[in-house]
Amino acid sequence: MSRKLNSRSVKPMLEHLEDRYQPSVLMGGNVVPTLVNQVNTVLTDMQHAQVKLTTDYNAAVTALGTNPNGDNVRAFAHPFGQAVADYQQILNDQATINSMVSTDTTVLQEVALAEFSAGDPIDLVILTFFKGSSFDPTTQLKNVQNQANQFLQDTTLQNEINHIFDLRNPLSIGFDPTRDQITIAAEVNTPSF
Repeated sequence: MSRKLNSRSVKPMLEHLEDRYQPSVLMGGNVVPTLVNQVNTVLTDMQHAQVKLTTDYNAAVTALGTNPNGDNVRAFAHPFGQAVADYQQILNDQATINSMVSTDTTVLQEVALAEFSAGDPIDLVILTFFKGSSFDPTTQLKNVQNQANQFLQDTTLQNEINHIFDLRNPLSIGFDPTRDQITIAAEVNTPSF
């Protein structure tokens, strides 16, 4: 026996939801504050290195005294080496900040472009037409970068790293400035990453 059911089936239609723009990736949430916080951490490390540099520089000046001889040059070597390491840390931190800000800015621009391609132009509009203003989220990153770059122009820092230490009395016979004088700045390398 076969029976045919006479039943009607109805497929429900999904309702059409209106287009909703999501909040800006750059303006909402904690994307930019997180990036800025990481760069600020490196800037803080840079400031600590400057404090250590000043301490080690003063210790080197005290150890060497006004009449360099074998004993005080040996005592001078340790704080001078620490001061060189402190200045190298400052240069490394500055290079790191410049690299981080460049990378973070590129990432934010690429995210804005991806959002634009997906139909949300808000982030791209912000980065394109408000560049450099307080409304531009990358301005916070650039401000930290500017602080780091100005940091190296500090007069006290420049005086410390360019101070000429005489390892022998300049009035002694055979004094050679290329061999018997040293500066902190001459002993470091500028990082290139």
